[in-house]
Amino acid sequence: MASYYYLMAQLPSIMPHTDPPLSYAQFKELALRFLNEKDAAVLESLTLVPPREAVHTASAVVNEWYAFEQELRFALEQMRAAKLKRDERIAPAETPASAFDIGAIVRGVSNIDDPLAAERYLLNARLAAADQLRKLHFYDSEAVFGYGIVLLLSERASKFKMETGRTEYHSIYTQILGEKI
Repeated sequence: MASYYYLMAQLPSIMPHTDPPLSYAQFKELALRFLNEKDAAVLESLTLVPPREAVHTASAVVNEWYAFEQELRFALEQMRAAKLKRDERIAPAETPASAFDIGAIVRGVSNIDDPLAAERYLLNARLAAADQLRKLHFYDSEAVFGYGIVLLLSERASKFKMETGRTEYHSIYTQILGEKI
Protein backbone atom coordinates (compact mmCIF):
# COMPACT_ATOMS: atom_id res chain seq x y z
CA MET A 1 0.00 0.00 0.00
CA ALA A 2 2.85 2.39 0.79
CA SER A 3 4.32 1.91 -2.68
CA TYR A 4 0.97 2.81 -4.28
CA TYR A 5 0.77 5.91 -2.10
CA TYR A 6 4.26 6.94 -3.17
CA LEU A 7 3.43 6.31 -6.84
CA MET A 8 0.15 8.24 -6.83
CA ALA A 9 1.65 11.12 -4.84
CA GLN A 10 4.32 11.75 -7.48
CA LEU A 11 2.05 11.59 -10.55
CA PRO A 12 1.12 14.97 -12.07
CA SER A 13 -2.51 16.02 -12.24
CA ILE A 14 -4.32 15.52 -15.52
CA MET A 15 -6.28 18.62 -16.41
CA PRO A 16 -9.21 18.32 -18.82
CA HIS A 17 -8.80 19.82 -22.30
CA THR A 18 -5.03 20.17 -21.99
CA ASP A 19 -2.22 18.02 -23.31
CA PRO A 20 -1.31 15.19 -20.92
CA PRO A 21 1.58 15.97 -18.57
CA LEU A 22 3.31 12.69 -19.44
CA SER A 23 2.81 9.95 -21.99
CA TYR A 24 1.12 6.68 -21.16
CA ALA A 25 4.41 4.90 -21.90
CA GLN A 26 6.19 7.08 -19.32
CA PHE A 27 3.41 6.47 -16.79
CA LYS A 28 3.51 2.72 -17.36
CA GLU A 29 7.29 2.60 -17.04
CA LEU A 30 7.09 4.44 -13.72
CA ALA A 31 4.08 2.53 -12.39
CA LEU A 32 5.51 -0.91 -13.12
CA ARG A 33 8.32 -0.20 -10.67
CA PHE A 34 5.79 0.02 -7.82
CA LEU A 35 3.12 -2.56 -8.73
CA ASN A 36 2.98 -6.15 -7.62
CA GLU A 37 2.87 -8.88 -10.28
CA LYS A 38 -0.94 -9.18 -10.39
CA ASP A 39 -1.49 -5.43 -10.72
CA ALA A 40 1.33 -5.12 -13.25
CA ALA A 41 -0.45 -7.67 -15.45
CA VAL A 42 -3.65 -5.60 -15.30
CA LEU A 43 -1.77 -2.41 -16.19
CA GLU A 44 0.06 -4.14 -19.06
CA SER A 45 -3.27 -5.12 -20.63
CA LEU A 46 -5.10 -1.83 -19.96
CA THR A 47 -6.61 -0.29 -23.08
CA LEU A 48 -9.39 2.06 -24.12
CA VAL A 49 -10.76 -0.58 -26.48
CA PRO A 50 -12.37 -3.33 -24.43
CA PRO A 51 -12.00 -6.97 -25.42
CA ARG A 52 -14.82 -8.27 -27.66
CA GLU A 53 -15.63 -11.00 -25.17
CA ALA A 54 -16.23 -10.22 -21.53
CA VAL A 55 -13.00 -10.44 -19.58
CA HIS A 56 -12.74 -10.38 -15.81
CA THR A 57 -9.57 -8.67 -14.63
CA ALA A 58 -8.24 -8.37 -11.10
CA SER A 59 -9.48 -4.75 -11.00
CA ALA A 60 -13.02 -3.59 -10.30
CA VAL A 61 -12.28 -0.22 -11.96
CA VAL A 62 -11.00 -1.85 -15.15
CA ASN A 63 -13.93 -4.30 -15.21
CA GLU A 64 -16.40 -1.42 -14.85
CA TRP A 65 -14.56 0.58 -17.51
CA TYR A 66 -14.73 -2.31 -19.97
CA ALA A 67 -18.45 -2.83 -19.22
CA PHE A 68 -19.14 0.89 -19.78
CA GLU A 69 -17.12 1.06 -22.99
CA GLN A 70 -18.63 -2.14 -24.42
CA GLU A 71 -22.15 -0.96 -23.67
CA LEU A 72 -21.42 2.48 -25.15
CA ARG A 73 -19.92 1.00 -28.32
CA PHE A 74 -22.87 -1.35 -28.75
CA ALA A 75 -25.37 1.50 -28.31
CA LEU A 76 -23.45 3.63 -30.83
CA GLU A 77 -23.51 0.73 -33.32
CA GLN A 78 -27.26 0.43 -32.86
CA MET A 79 -27.75 4.18 -33.35
CA ARG A 80 -25.65 4.20 -36.53
CA ALA A 81 -27.51 1.18 -37.90
CA ALA A 82 -30.83 2.93 -37.25
CA LYS A 83 -29.63 6.14 -38.93
CA LEU A 84 -28.57 4.13 -41.99
CA LYS A 85 -31.96 2.39 -41.89
CA ARG A 86 -30.36 -1.00 -41.53
CA ASP A 87 -32.60 -3.48 -39.84
CA GLU A 88 -29.70 -5.61 -38.70
CA ARG A 89 -29.89 -6.50 -35.05
CA ILE A 90 -26.42 -6.51 -33.65
CA ALA A 91 -26.20 -8.93 -30.77
CA PRO A 92 -24.40 -7.44 -27.78
CA ALA A 93 -21.47 -9.30 -26.32
CA GLU A 94 -22.15 -11.03 -23.03
CA THR A 95 -21.07 -8.27 -20.70
CA PRO A 96 -22.44 -6.96 -17.45
CA ALA A 97 -24.42 -3.76 -17.74
CA SER A 98 -22.60 -0.63 -16.70
CA ALA A 99 -23.89 1.76 -14.06
CA PHE A 100 -23.95 4.72 -16.45
CA ASP A 101 -26.80 6.22 -18.48
CA ILE A 102 -25.60 5.09 -21.89
CA GLY A 103 -28.92 6.02 -23.50
CA ALA A 104 -28.49 9.68 -22.54
CA ILE A 105 -24.96 9.73 -23.95
CA VAL A 106 -26.07 8.20 -27.25
CA ARG A 107 -29.10 10.51 -27.54
CA GLY A 108 -26.85 13.49 -26.91
CA VAL A 109 -24.26 12.53 -29.50
CA SER A 110 -26.86 11.56 -32.11
CA ASN A 111 -27.90 15.21 -32.47
CA ILE A 112 -24.38 16.45 -33.23
CA ASP A 113 -23.56 16.82 -36.93
CA ASP A 114 -19.93 17.91 -36.61
CA PRO A 115 -17.69 14.79 -36.25
CA LEU A 116 -15.11 16.63 -34.15
CA ALA A 117 -17.78 17.98 -31.80
CA ALA A 118 -19.29 14.47 -31.54
CA GLU A 119 -15.89 12.98 -30.67
CA ARG A 120 -15.36 15.66 -28.03
CA TYR A 121 -18.82 14.97 -26.59
CA LEU A 122 -18.03 11.25 -26.36
CA LEU A 123 -14.63 12.03 -24.86
CA ASN A 124 -16.25 14.17 -22.15
CA ALA A 125 -18.72 11.35 -21.40
CA ARG A 126 -15.85 8.87 -21.17
CA LEU A 127 -13.85 11.19 -18.91
CA ALA A 128 -16.88 11.64 -16.64
CA ALA A 129 -17.30 7.86 -16.44
CA ALA A 130 -13.60 7.33 -15.70
CA ASP A 131 -13.68 10.00 -12.99
CA GLN A 132 -16.77 8.40 -11.47
CA LEU A 133 -15.07 4.98 -11.42
CA ARG A 134 -11.96 6.23 -9.67
CA LYS A 135 -13.82 8.58 -7.34
CA LEU A 136 -13.20 6.74 -4.05
CA HIS A 137 -9.75 5.42 -4.88
CA PHE A 138 -6.76 7.54 -4.02
CA TYR A 139 -3.74 5.44 -3.10
CA ASP A 140 -4.43 1.88 -4.19
CA SER A 141 -4.12 -0.18 -7.35
CA GLU A 142 -7.57 0.96 -8.50
CA ALA A 143 -6.33 4.57 -8.36
CA VAL A 144 -3.38 3.59 -10.57
CA PHE A 145 -5.68 1.95 -13.13
CA GLY A 146 -8.10 4.88 -13.04
CA TYR A 147 -5.23 7.29 -13.61
CA GLY A 148 -4.11 5.14 -16.55
CA ILE A 149 -7.57 5.24 -18.14
CA VAL A 150 -7.81 9.03 -17.79
CA LEU A 151 -4.28 9.42 -19.18
CA LEU A 152 -5.15 7.24 -22.20
CA LEU A 153 -8.25 9.36 -22.79
CA SER A 154 -6.21 12.56 -22.50
CA GLU A 155 -3.66 11.25 -24.99
CA ARG A 156 -6.48 10.43 -27.39
CA ALA A 157 -8.02 13.88 -26.91
CA SER A 158 -4.70 15.60 -27.65
CA LYS A 159 -4.86 14.11 -31.16
CA PHE A 160 -8.12 15.92 -31.99
CA LYS A 161 -6.71 18.86 -33.92
CA MET A 162 -8.95 20.55 -36.47
CA GLU A 163 -6.16 21.49 -38.87
CA THR A 164 -4.65 18.01 -38.79
CA GLY A 165 -8.08 16.53 -39.46
CA ARG A 166 -8.70 18.89 -42.35
CA THR A 167 -5.31 18.03 -43.89
CA GLU A 168 -6.01 14.31 -43.53
CA TYR A 169 -9.49 14.75 -45.03
CA HIS A 170 -8.06 16.56 -48.05
CA SER A 171 -5.42 13.85 -48.46
CA ILE A 172 -8.00 11.06 -48.41
CA TYR A 173 -10.34 13.01 -50.69
CA THR A 174 -7.52 13.48 -53.21
CA GLN A 175 -6.57 9.79 -53.05
CA ILE A 176 -10.13 8.62 -53.63
CA LEU A 177 -11.24 11.09 -56.30
CA GLY A 178 -7.86 12.01 -57.72
CA GLU A 179 -8.58 15.74 -57.59
CA LYS A 180 -7.62 18.56 -55.28
CA ILE A 181 -10.20 20.44 -53.26
